[in-house]
Amino acid sequence: MDKGSEWNMRADIGKKLVFPECVPITLRPDIVVWSQFSKMIVAIELTVPWEERCEEAYQRKKEKYTELMTTCRERGWKAWLFPVEVGCRGFPAQSVWKMLQAMGIVGKARKAVVRQLGEAAERSSCWLWHRRDDLSWKPSADDSPKLSRIQSFKIICNDYSSKAYL
Repeated sequence: MDKGSEWNMRADIGKKLVFPECVPITLRPDIVVWSQFSKMIVAIELTVPWEERCEEAYQRKKEKYTELMTTCRERGWKAWLFPVEVGCRGFPAQSVWKMLQAMGIVGKARKAVVRQLGEAAERSSCWLWHRRDDLSWKPSADDSPKLSRIQSFKIICNDYSSKAYL
């Protein structure tokens, strides 16, 4: 990724993501990073499946967003799609490592991000397990484990992007 350009990042928190102007769409990837100046866009779709289903989740998300990436490219953007999976027991799939490397996050920084993502997924799974018998529990945007995963990822990415890793 071009380190000299101004980069923006948005996360789909509360189903309010507005995709950059390059393509009018109804899909909302979990995280979008883009540079208007460089006409580069990265879509990240995070899934937390059972570890044995990571490959299936990867393929499903890749198929879902492939047309969007093609449309971006047809409009003159360099576009990348990163479906990433962190297993519900905290095991980050290879797609996480590859995405971080492609975005220029390498070495100790990449290892730290992967560890933090795994811990966030494990905490979210534990939260669900502990709430499983709570009859009054109804999922809301405030309690959503997905929300906390995305917020954790956004915080981690903001931390590393502020250190010029992107």
